[in-house]
Amino acid sequence: MKQIIAYLKKYWQAHFHVWFYASTALFLALAIFLNYKYNFENGFIDSLYKQWIQLPLFGGFTMFPFLAICGFLYIFNINRTWVKSREFWLLFLLGTLAMGFQRSFFLHYYIIDTLEPADRLFVRRILWYIRPFFTTLIPLLIFYRFYEKKRDPEKSWYGLKVKDTDFTPYFLLIGIVFIGIGFASFLGDLTRYYPRFDKSGGEIFAVVHELPEWFTVAVFELFYGLNFLNVEFLFRGFLVIAFTRVLGGHAVLAMVGSYVFLHFGKPMTECISSAFGGYIIGVLAFYSKRIWGGVALHVALAWSMEFFAWLQKIN
Repeated sequence: MKQIIAYLKKYWQAHFHVWFYASTALFLALAIFLNYKYNFENGFIDSLYKQWIQLPLFGGFTMFPFLAICGFLYIFNINRTWVKSREFWLLFLLGTLAMGFQRSFFLHYYIIDTLEPADRLFVRRILWYIRPFFTTLIPLLIFYRFYEKKRDPEKSWYGLKVKDTDFTPYFLLIGIVFIGIGFASFLGDLTRYYPRFDKSGGEIFAVVHELPEWFTVAVFELFYGLNFLNVEFLFRGFLVIAFTRVLGGHAVLAMVGSYVFLHFGKPMTECISSAFGGYIIGVLAFYSKRIWGGVALHVALAWSMEFFAWLQKIN
């Protein structure tokens, strides 16, 4: 925990700018208000289900706050070099494509449509959690191998490097997350959204195939947890570590903007808290050049929500 506090203190001293932070906070607060008032993502973008137009829409929508926050860097004369940086625009274009492709990909539904009705929902959920490995993680690793590796003295593979990773500082945070989610589970919007297994079709799948329900729960939660490796890789690995050469530590706050927009389809409580959680994990990734601590925290957060929401529903 001391290491985490030291990282945050060091980052705050080096990168805090009152007008930059205030503008970013106001921008995100306004965006959150407008999204939940007018239901933009769920009501408009999600309505274009199975259409390729979703790719540029999701990509542009999720990366727009990243660019807007970079704009604040320019306005307040904190960092203006990114505007004329070819590397920035290359990474930004790649990030936009990766974000859009991951969030809009639908070709796996042609496989799902061939299945029996009782199997479709559960298999769809599992494939949903598997697809980012093929739409995001593998393509970005190929890009890293041929473009980024020779420019990266850490050879971090966008934070996937395991050697010398210290998980000890995260144990206390995981405990705090577990307790915090326990209290948050009394809020109605979280228990309406969680546990995700209840909406997975796993119970029906188990009955039809004569499987114990604990087996489908275990399979679902395993792939649900693995999905957060892709989330951390894209947001903390790519949007922070890759952009550090162009934006320095300010890549963290730019990433937070995109991370908040990613949560627009989730309960508002979770969306707001994602700004603070994303900021902390982003700072840790910036200094450690690792994403594994964030992966552990994210999985702990997700499984805690599943567990406490389940407890609320059996009481």
